[in-house]
Amino acid sequence: MDKISILIPVYKESNFLKGLLTDLLDDAYPLKEVFVIIDEPTEKSLSLAKEFRNRVSFILNKVRVGKANALNNTEKRADGDVLLFLDSDVQLQDKEDSFLKVLEREMQGVNIIDIKKCTPRTSFLSTLVNYEYLSSSLTSFFFSKIVKKSLGLNGAAFAIRREAFEKLGGFRRSFNDDFDLITRSFMKNLSFKYTNKVSVSIKPQSSWREWYKQRKRWGVATGVWLKDYHRPLARVLAKSPQTVLTALILLMPSLLLFLLNFTVPDFIFYNFLILASSIVPKIANIALIPLLLVPFGLSLTKYIILTAATYSALASIYYLAARKLGYPFNPFEFLFYYIVYSPISLSMHILGIVRVLFNKSMADLDWKL
Repeated sequence: MDKISILIPVYKESNFLKGLLTDLLDDAYPLKEVFVIIDEPTEKSLSLAKEFRNRVSFILNKVRVGKANALNNTEKRADGDVLLFLDSDVQLQDKEDSFLKVLEREMQGVNIIDIKKCTPRTSFLSTLVNYEYLSSSLTSFFFSKIVKKSLGLNGAAFAIRREAFEKLGGFRRSFNDDFDLITRSFMKNLSFKYTNKVSVSIKPQSSWREWYKQRKRWGVATGVWLKDYHRPLARVLAKSPQTVLTALILLMPSLLLFLLNFTVPDFIFYNFLILASSIVPKIANIALIPLLLVPFGLSLTKYIILTAATYSALASIYYLAARKLGYPFNPFEFLFYYIVYSPISLSMHILGIVRVLFNKSMADLDWKL
């Protein structure tokens, strides 16, 4: 049985930390230790540290040392065989069995485990974000089954074997330190697994403004990540283009529509409509005649046909994935996610990449937080 060291970084305070610590301490798994590292703790955090001081190791930093530094320093104090990293705003799910016991079982023979993540469906925004978590889980599941290693993950909850963490040299100073760590694990051929046998719930975002700020940061993080790893990523793409493209589409489903819309020539749809109108004359009245009268009618028709076709295909895939991985699925919610939410999210990532590309100082900022 492996000992599990749980490391939880906090900036100032977290409204969810007390519940998370209670669940971890109540977990029946015997070989565990819990570290909470708090930068610039508030009175609330200090009070919590006093309440749990006999059962949890608190490290209180008066100044902001940053997440990567805090976790690297704490790893040296931990003595677990497995390191479990949890954000302070997550809550453990599926509590009928020992979370840590199931995690330890899932870790057998694997270097890194990505843990299923979801968010309470308390609003329309959180409902859409839940489909984003489904996309992320499906991508991790795909890498887990096909490649056996991963280029990245959502770092709110994941576990890594201590020897693997030390082999990678721990976290680097990076905008997205956990994503960076997993990318380096891919280059080192460290084994990876996705599991939904244990899961966590992440605090829902309170507003679209908060969502926008987070996605803006994620877009810049993507740009920095591509800047740092463009050469090895190019080699991975050249070696396995179908694998990389499939993973990107699973992560950002609107990318499929974007690629097809710009790569499939308009004349193919024009010839298709001509052929269809000769087989079913009514189609000429519905589609062909308006195409001759409306500017950009052909491009619009192509977009509508591609949207319907790709939505049907992806909705089927995501429905099966939702059943397999334990997520709710509604075709109308997914339609909005596909034609509105995902394109906006994709655009923000593209803008983030452009910002880093044309503003080199963005990539050199101290993203230690």
